[in-house]
Amino acid sequence: MLALYASTSHAVPAFSRAHKVECTTCHTIYPELNEYGVAFLKNSYVYVGKGSKAAKKPAAAPAAVATGNTPAGAAPVVKGEGDADKLSRLKAGTMGADAASQTAAAAPATSADEPAENQAEGMILAGIPEQLPISFTGSINYFTGDRKNMGPGGNEVDFSARSFKLHAAGNFRDMVGFYATYVAYAEGAGNENTSVTPSNAGTNINEFFLQWRHALGTPINVKIGRMQPMLGLWKTNNKLSVTNNYVPYSYTVGDQSQFRIEQPQDAIELNCILGKRFFAAAGIVNHKGQNEKDGYGHISYKFGGADYLGNEPNVDLDKEESILDFLTLTAGAYGYYGENGKFNSTDRRNIYYRAGLDTEVLYKIYRLRMLANYGNDDNVLLAANPWVEVISRAATFEGEVTLLVNLIAAARFEYLEQESSSFAFNNVYLRRYVATLAYAPLENLKLSTEFKYENNNQTGINRIGTLGAIFSF
Repeated sequence: MLALYASTSHAVPAFSRAHKVECTTCHTIYPELNEYGVAFLKNSYVYVGKGSKAAKKPAAAPAAVATGNTPAGAAPVVKGEGDADKLSRLKAGTMGADAASQTAAAAPATSADEPAENQAEGMILAGIPEQLPISFTGSINYFTGDRKNMGPGGNEVDFSARSFKLHAAGNFRDMVGFYATYVAYAEGAGNENTSVTPSNAGTNINEFFLQWRHALGTPINVKIGRMQPMLGLWKTNNKLSVTNNYVPYSYTVGDQSQFRIEQPQDAIELNCILGKRFFAAAGIVNHKGQNEKDGYGHISYKFGGADYLGNEPNVDLDKEESILDFLTLTAGAYGYYGENGKFNSTDRRNIYYRAGLDTEVLYKIYRLRMLANYGNDDNVLLAANPWVEVISRAATFEGEVTLLVNLIAAARFEYLEQESSSFAFNNVYLRRYVATLAYAPLENLKLSTEFKYENNNQTGINRIGTLGAIFSF
C-alpha cells in the first residue's frame, strides 16, 4: 500500500535568530528535541537555565547626564544610575545575548541623533520582538510500496512536495509566550488519469495560542487558544520518524469517534513546574456548538540530567564515575475524559476516556521511549441499538542511538488492539515495525530514510519505504 504523509515538523529557526544560538541548542536532529529544548518549550519559549542570557549579562554602564536646557522633542534628562541590573535584563529579554551586551556597554544615553537606537529602546519597552519571529518549514518525500495493496492505477514509486508551513513563535518580555502554525500547503488527492499535480488539501491553522508565564506572580502558566493539549511527554513532531506518529497518540476508534490524543484542540490549560523537576498540567477543551466540555490532566517527573529549567547537574571531578552520572529517566502519566455526538439533542452520545503512561530513558548516546495507552468508548456508533462498547490498547517501544553528532538511527515496534463484544464493530489488530536513519548535513536540513512493515487485519501486510527531506528557515 502506498501511503502519503505530510510532514509535522515544527522547528522554528526564528528562535535561533532571536537568541543567536545554533539549532542544536534545542534539537538533536530537528525537529526532535533534546533536554534543553524540552525546558525551552515548558518555559513559554523563554531562554532559561545555565548559559542563558540572564546568566551572562554584564552590568549596564551609568547613563550620561545631560547639561543645559533640553531642546524640545529630545530625550528627557536622565540623572543617576538607576537599577542597572533590571535594565540589562529588560534589554536581554528582547534583543538577545549579543545585542544586550553591546547595548549595556554603550556609555552615552540615547539621543535625537540616534534614531535606530531609540527605536530599539522603544520596542524593548513595548515588549515587541526586534526581529519578526516568522519561520517556514517544507517537506519533500519519496515513497515506494507494495503494488498488491494499491488501488487500480496506483504506482509503486511516488515522490512529491508534501507540505509547506509558516510558523510564528516567541515571547513578549519573558512574560507571555506565543506560538502559531499555519499550513499553507498539504498535498491533496491526485487524479490518476491526468498529469496534473495534486491539489492543495486545504489551508489551516494547526496551533495558535498564548501562554501567560507565572501568572500574577505564581508558578502557574495560563495557556489559551488552539493547541495540542499537554497529555503525553512528546508533541507530534518530537520524533525522528518522518511518517507515522506514535500509535498511542494517533489512533481513532471507528468511523464516528475521531478523537486522537495528538489532535489540536481549542482549550484553556494551566501548567506549572514545581521543584524544577515536576511538571503538571490540566485543561478544559471546548467543542463548537456544544454545552459539554472535555477535561484532561498530566503529570511528569524527571530524574537526573538537566532539570525543567534547563539547569545541568553539578559535576564533581574528584568523584569516581558512575552510571548515574549519565542516566536520565523521565516518567509521565495522563488522562482524558470526553464525549462526542450531538450534545444539544436527545440523541445518543459516546462517552470515552484515555489513560496513558510514557517513559523516556537517556544514557550517553542511547535513548529509549516507551508509551502505553488504554482507551474506552462506551457507544462508538452513537446509536441506541446496537450499543457498542470498544476497549483499545496501544503501545510503542522505540530505541535510538546517536552514531555521529548529525546521524541518528532508530527502531520502533508498536501495536494496537481494539475489541468489542458486538458484531457491529470490526475488531482491529495492528503490528508495526519501523526502522529510521536520519542525517543532518546542515542544522536546518534533515535527510532521512525509513522502512515500515505493518500487519493489519483490516488491510493486510503493508511494506513502505520512504526517503524524505525536511528543511526549515
